Amino acid sequence: MLCQLPVAQAQDRTLVVDGPVDPDTVGNYIDLLLDADHSLTIAEVKGEKRDLFSPITTRVPDMGYSDAMIWLRLRVENVDAGNADWRLHFKENFKQIFHVYIVDDSGRTTHPLAQDRDSAFSTRPVAHPEVVIPLSLKQGEAATVYVRFWTEGATYLPLAIETAESFTEVSTRQTAKQFIYYGMMVILIVAALLAGIVLRHPIFPAYIAYSTATLVYIMHVDGVAFQYLWPSLPAFNSYASVVAGGSYAIFGAIYARIFLNTAKYHRVVDKALLAVITVTATMIVAGLFVEPRLIKKYMILVVLFAVTLFTVAALLAARKRFKQVRFYVFAWLGATASATLMMTRHWFGIDISQEFQHDSMRMVMIFDAVMMGLAIVDRYHQLREERQKALRASLEQARRNLDMNTRLRNLEARYELALETTARHKEHIENTVHDIRQPLHALRLAVQGVMSDDKAGPPRNYADIYDSFDYLEALVADHLKGPAGRRPDETGDEIDLGEILRSVHEMFVPDAETKGLRFRFVETSLVSPIAPLAVMRIVSNLVSNAIKYTPSGKLLLGVRRLQNACRIELHDTGPGLTAERFQKACQRGTRLDSAFAVSDGKGHGLAIVVELAERYGYKFELLSTGASGTALGVTIPFPHIQAG
Repeated sequence: MLCQLPVAQAQDRTLVVDGPVDPDTVGNYIDLLLDADHSLTIAEVKGEKRDLFSPITTRVPDMGYSDAMIWLRLRVENVDAGNADWRLHFKENFKQIFHVYIVDDSGRTTHPLAQDRDSAFSTRPVAHPEVVIPLSLKQGEAATVYVRFWTEGATYLPLAIETAESFTEVSTRQTAKQFIYYGMMVILIVAALLAGIVLRHPIFPAYIAYSTATLVYIMHVDGVAFQYLWPSLPAFNSYASVVAGGSYAIFGAIYARIFLNTAKYHRVVDKALLAVITVTATMIVAGLFVEPRLIKKYMILVVLFAVTLFTVAALLAARKRFKQVRFYVFAWLGATASATLMMTRHWFGIDISQEFQHDSMRMVMIFDAVMMGLAIVDRYHQLREERQKALRASLEQARRNLDMNTRLRNLEARYELALETTARHKEHIENTVHDIRQPLHALRLAVQGVMSDDKAGPPRNYADIYDSFDYLEALVADHLKGPAGRRPDETGDEIDLGEILRSVHEMFVPDAETKGLRFRFVETSLVSPIAPLAVMRIVSNLVSNAIKYTPSGKLLLGVRRLQNACRIELHDTGPGLTAERFQKACQRGTRLDSAFAVSDGKGHGLAIVVELAERYGYKFELLSTGASGTALGVTIPFPHIQAG
């Protein structure tokens, strides 16, 4: 660009105007000179340095993110007899240093624009969001326009030449287009504000902040912000693109976190969104202390990454919750296209009309804001449907609770009746009380747990609770017949042994968890025509004893296949038993000395197991001896057991 051109050739590069001229045509006649050390004056560039100008190599003047002072030269000749009042319309709203000089053929130089870092908006010769310079040029007259500018951002500077009338039309059309957009954005923001006041949900402040940042950024890009919002703050206007663009990314991330509930559903994405907020805020602050040009350039990448992340988060949510996030997905797909368009121009130098870029940005932002608003409305509609479903589920839950409460009260009433007969049937009722006390306590915990369940949680399987009711109701009914009325628990159809043990396990899990014990059951597929109530009583007493006398650790319940039998085994991490102490513990009403320090009780548990085992021909034994941990087994011989 620093190559020299013959003076004659330079003078032949004259733009002849007879009406408005677009930036692309004007660009064919613009010459360029880069002043790396910012030392050249207008006298030098129109005199001894004039041969250093070269034609620009781009469609319009655009030197990327250059730190040089840039000089442009354009020679214009008017051949239109009807127009002498022209406008130099620069399609940019602001440069930190911006000077325009006009040199007529007599060598006289005028200086219609002289803007430096501290120049307010009011110093412009024409009150327009973009830089406009009046040019008086009668038919047959020519002049050379020199432009000297420096910027902290992109050096893109399209220049159009308009007549006074055509500029008025362009200005009116541009203003109408801008304020239609601004009006739509303000309507959406006000609607969100009213909805936020009524509904008091954090999504509305996030949406308002995001939409406001979007509106302010577009107003800054248009130049309207400098004209109306902060006309006396050129230093802030110089950095406003970073603040507004960064705020767009920050509030967009906050909105995404709240709307998509990433903290609950997408932990990795949530951390990435927090990182975007942190990095963007850091860059905004860092721009106050480091070279703003770099911050402006890299902020474009950060915003593109943020918008892409918002889109990815939306697509991930749409995989399982498309109906809830559909409008949000559409919104960010459009925003991603706009951000990509901006990056291709600023980073890859792809020549895209700024007017097209800004128009596409406005359209995308309007679409984006409308989709975001629809997303909120749609989400609240869905939440209302979900609340109706939750209400129906709550009514069903209440019905279940009433049924379980009724059955629980009846069961407890019958339990009280059993206690009243203790005086007449002491040994029999002692067995009854012992068999029922611990399962009933465990069942009470389970019922209370169901009644306090979070209605929004997954549906509970009530089968195990109802099995526990059936077991205790059958047990109470059987015992209340008294010794004379009772018959042995006869065998009949084949019974799933695993189902019986699973019921006992589910019955006592709440009690074990309350004590801080882990209770594990190993599934089995064995079936047999066993006496189910007897087996259930045996195992219930063993488990109840294990929970009582195991201070910490775990319990393990399972079935081991033997050659001619199977053995139900229960292992715990309690204090352990020797063979002598085991025999003593199996006697009715006998409690070991160590048991008094661990739990209360009457010493009936193992005695009941021994009696039931003898009655049905089972073998009850101690499987391990030692000071730590107890293993007990109940062997059920064939032909009762068959492989399932």
